[in-house]
Amino acid sequence: MFSLEKPFEEMAIRYASTFFSVARQCLKPVKSEHVLIITDYGSPSHNVALMMARAYYLGLQQKGYNVHLAIQEEKKGFMHVDEHVRNALERLPPKSVVIVCVSNKLGRFGEKRSFRKFCKENGHRFGSASGLKDARNSQFELFVEAMNVNYVRMQKKGRLIKKLLDKGKQIRVWTEAGTELLIDIEGMQAISNDGNYNESGRGGNLPAGEVYIAPKGSRGVNGKLVIDGSLRHEKGSTLISSPVVLEIKEGRIVSVVGDQAQLLLETFETFEARAKYPERVRLIGEFGIGINSNANLMGVALMDEKVEGTAHIGIGSNSWFGGEIKTIFHGDQTFKDPVIYIDGKKLEF
Repeated sequence: MFSLEKPFEEMAIRYASTFFSVARQCLKPVKSEHVLIITDYGSPSHNVALMMARAYYLGLQQKGYNVHLAIQEEKKGFMHVDEHVRNALERLPPKSVVIVCVSNKLGRFGEKRSFRKFCKENGHRFGSASGLKDARNSQFELFVEAMNVNYVRMQKKGRLIKKLLDKGKQIRVWTEAGTELLIDIEGMQAISNDGNYNESGRGGNLPAGEVYIAPKGSRGVNGKLVIDGSLRHEKGSTLISSPVVLEIKEGRIVSVVGDQAQLLLETFETFEARAKYPERVRLIGEFGIGINSNANLMGVALMDEKVEGTAHIGIGSNSWFGGEIKTIFHGDQTFKDPVIYIDGKKLEF
């Protein structure tokens, strides 16, 4: 049934108790509830999604929970979930727990139905990890470390930053590498993705560890962004070997320069060709701050955007977290050592 090589299956077994602890702290399942874990087979040497799913499954099974593991083929964003996965989701009683660990995307339910909306409507709590195809099996323990974080401390930090952002009107962020951005956030609400997903209909990433906010409108970002952490593009994520510089005017990227700039430019062109509204693809949709002290830059967006001491700009869609940009692309670009001011006051945490 499983395609994991023996050493990696043994690693999933070794960390089963850690993944049970993560599920218990973040999702708070009870034994009377159903827990559904969805994953895929990945590819040779890139089975981190299946390793994580197996560790969750074994950890919960060993503790006597009602847990089911559903495995499908790897999906791209435009593909639909496998029928047996759809059926497993639709059979779940209300207020169940869903854990998603996938190499790329979960897949679509239908043209107008998203996984988040499905969970909210049915009161399911969920934890999700997508885009894991960029990780090698040998990096699995880096995910274990990032997930085995002090959640109480991280959540306290997240609440503090969210409170400041919620009250703020303007963010100024700069780095010694050359970033200089002004972001209008007046009236917007931040989200603390900190692992506290124990309320009905709520969920987020695991590993957790970021606070993010949508800019006001679609024109509220101006300045220069120097990406020197990792780059998110159509084919995945890449660690930056030489900085990529973006010029932004009234919320739109007007130039991209650098040795790895072509990765981003080709991504824009690909999604613009597919999009109903191609003019939205190059808009800035998010500013995020990493708060996970156990996370490490590794060229996997899911992890990179959580690293404490980094920030990221999300390009493209933000409609699902309070913004007004709706498009088929969202890509987080991570940069190091940001100095952040909210309404002129330096953010210290």
